[in-house]
Amino acid sequence: MFYYACPRRSRHKMREQTYERLKRLASNIPNLLSIFRIVLIPFFIWQMLVGNTWNAGVILILSGFTDMFDGMLARRFGWITELGKVLDPVADKMTQISVSLVLLYVMRQYWVFFIIIITKEFMVMMICGMLLKRKVEFKGALWFGKISTTIYYVAMVMIIFWPGMLEFQLLLLLTVTTLCSLVSAIMYIPVFIRAVLRKNTNIV
Repeated sequence: MFYYACPRRSRHKMREQTYERLKRLASNIPNLLSIFRIVLIPFFIWQMLVGNTWNAGVILILSGFTDMFDGMLARRFGWITELGKVLDPVADKMTQISVSLVLLYVMRQYWVFFIIIITKEFMVMMICGMLLKRKVEFKGALWFGKISTTIYYVAMVMIIFWPGMLEFQLLLLLTVTTLCSLVSAIMYIPVFIRAVLRKNTNIV
């Protein structure tokens, strides 16, 4: 009733203000999805340690889909925020490090592969932290980083869901995943160097 009692110009202004508030709320959906991925990590670890690999695999798939979905939403609707530019890669790295640590514990005989992946992710996080201190602007992930992340998720889901796979199949998955991770890290070196010089880059 109050709304209709207002002059037409006031009603128009109220609609604009409401729209802007809804727009600001919607722009945080990708950030909420990134936070949701971080929240999923302890549940994944718990299910793996108690032997519920099926549940752990489902959680990891859900994490991967939210990773893809938040990026699609951010690009499609322009819901890109400064927080999201940092939160999304942090959620990715935290997930990959946590998954690798759990599989390192469960599959100790393949420790070399997981140590390489974990070391790479830690190094990228440290470098990104240093770049943030230098006020480097983050724009998003590069194509080789996206490919490496996708391969990682697919390989880890296959390993978790298919514990009885043949030895050579498991070694092939781990080798491809590790090589992609290393190649991605090497390809990021010139990106990091340019980032320091220009203070503006696509990263992680």
